[in-house]
Amino acid sequence: MTRADAAIPDVPPAVADGGMAPGDAATQHAPMTPRGLYVVLALLTIVLVALLIYAIWFLGRPEQLTQLPARGRLQPVWLVHGPARGTSPAFDRPMGVAVGISNRIYVTDSGNNRVCVFDASGRYLFEFGGFGIAKPAAGVSATYDAGELNFPVGIDTDEDGNVYVASLRNDSIEVYDPYGEPTRRFPDPSAVTGKGGSGQEGLGIAVTDVAVHENRVYATDSYQILVFSLTGQLVDQWGMPGSEPTGLDHPNGIAVADDGTVYVSDSNHQRVTAFTPDGDVLWHVGEIGEDSPDDREVDLPRGLTVMPDGSILVVDSFAFELIRISSDGQRVDSYGERGIEPAQVNFPNDVETLNDLLVVADKENGRVQVVRIVD
Repeated sequence: MTRADAAIPDVPPAVADGGMAPGDAATQHAPMTPRGLYVVLALLTIVLVALLIYAIWFLGRPEQLTQLPARGRLQPVWLVHGPARGTSPAFDRPMGVAVGISNRIYVTDSGNNRVCVFDASGRYLFEFGGFGIAKPAAGVSATYDAGELNFPVGIDTDEDGNVYVASLRNDSIEVYDPYGEPTRRFPDPSAVTGKGGSGQEGLGIAVTDVAVHENRVYATDSYQILVFSLTGQLVDQWGMPGSEPTGLDHPNGIAVADDGTVYVSDSNHQRVTAFTPDGDVLWHVGEIGEDSPDDREVDLPRGLTVMPDGSILVVDSFAFELIRISSDGQRVDSYGERGIEPAQVNFPNDVETLNDLLVVADKENGRVQVVRIVD
């Protein structure tokens, strides 16, 4: 029977005349029994649990997007906005991505001072890190415990799956095993590193990105490249402030090719530089001081990765695209466009390869995307 067919109950005459129906007075003034209160609380609990489950399902499930159209020649595969659990269920400006053992995806969730880990299909696995201050300002107490982070940015893994994280404001690199257990930290943030670094009071290094190649860890700070052994001994150091060919101004990305060539995003110089393993300049893409965005080959380069064919893919954050550069220093292609839809980006910060796919830290959209380049 439909609602329209249902019989409409008679209205008592007293009610129709504005009076009170029998039993109304008792109903209005009867106190709630303990059993009734229990029922109400139980119903509220069920509603809250249902909302929590929905939030976990909505935020935590990777959105499978392969049926959506490509945008800017990037085909969306999946994206995720955070782990959807704990006290911080969503990302807060994810800035770095790395692919490690078993194709796990490690994300530096910079605003939440942690690393979140997902499998290759976007399923959340676990997180590690936590906030700790190793170098407090005057009048502030240190709170750092082993493995804690203070604004993590760049990230990479070695062949054994160990994870190296650039802890920018703690002036050091934190190292973890593949499951997030801290193993060591270097350089010492309270000591001078080699010829010096850009850390607070000249101690440690204000590290912005890391790359691991064979038995070396390469790190960028505000104006130089530092090379460490896997256990943290400094073995080389090059670069300087200034606009000379070897000069750097706040580099924010580093990657190393199979032949040892070191590629660096020289962010504030608006160029990408290739160095030999010994620190000699091979080439630049981009020019310092190009005022018009239309004249720039590179606007604000950030994270970068070496592609399987030997070319370099660079995140250009201000141009809202990924730039492909050949191994001999020619800009050959670009992909992407600004926006909030899948496969669009908003001030992206890093990129890494995942087999034939790309993982993108879409910073200002608060998400990580996996995309495929299409012709």
